[in-house]
Amino acid sequence: MPQIFEYFVVCGIGPEIRTLDGSRGYHGTDTMYLPALLDQYPHSNNSLYPPPPPQLSTCVLPAGVQFHSSGCDSNDLTSFPRSYPIVLTEGDGSKIYVSCIAFRDRVCEDIAEAYRIPAESFADKCICLVSRSPSFRILREALEEIYILCFATSGSRYNGLMITAVDSLSFDYFD
Repeated sequence: MPQIFEYFVVCGIGPEIRTLDGSRGYHGTDTMYLPALLDQYPHSNNSLYPPPPPQLSTCVLPAGVQFHSSGCDSNDLTSFPRSYPIVLTEGDGSKIYVSCIAFRDRVCEDIAEAYRIPAESFADKCICLVSRSPSFRILREALEEIYILCFATSGSRYNGLMITAVDSLSFDYFD
C-alpha cells in the first residue's frame, strides 16, 4: 500500500544567501532572498520514491524569503503561520500534492554570524508534506501537529524531535 506522504521537507534561507536577482549576501530586511531546500526526510538516497522536484523550494515560497525583526506578532496578521496546498504537475502529467505551513523562524546562529545578520532575526520558513495522494486535509492536520510540536513555542527546535514526529506519521494510506 502507498504511504500517505513520500517526504517531509523544510525550505527556507540556506547557507548560501542570495537575493532573488542573484546578488550574494545579506542586503537587509527589505530584500527578498532565494529559498532553498534545507532538509528532507527520508533522504533521497534512503527512499523508495523519486526525489522531490528541484523547484520545490521556489514553489512553496514563491515570493522568496524575507528577514524580519520579530517572529509571530499578535499585532501583525502577516506574521502568523499560514497553511496552503500546492499541486505540481510533472512532465508525464502525474500530480504531486504538497501541503505547506509557512512561518517565521529564528535565523540559525551560524548563518547570522557569517552574514552579519542582526541577532534575534527571523526568516520565512516552510515545512511541507509531499504526496502522490490528494489527501490535503489529513496532510495539513499532520503538518499542524509537527509545527506545534517543533516550531510554535520558541523558534526552531529542529532536531531529532521533528524526525521522531514525522516517523510516527508514516502510516499507510487506505483507500
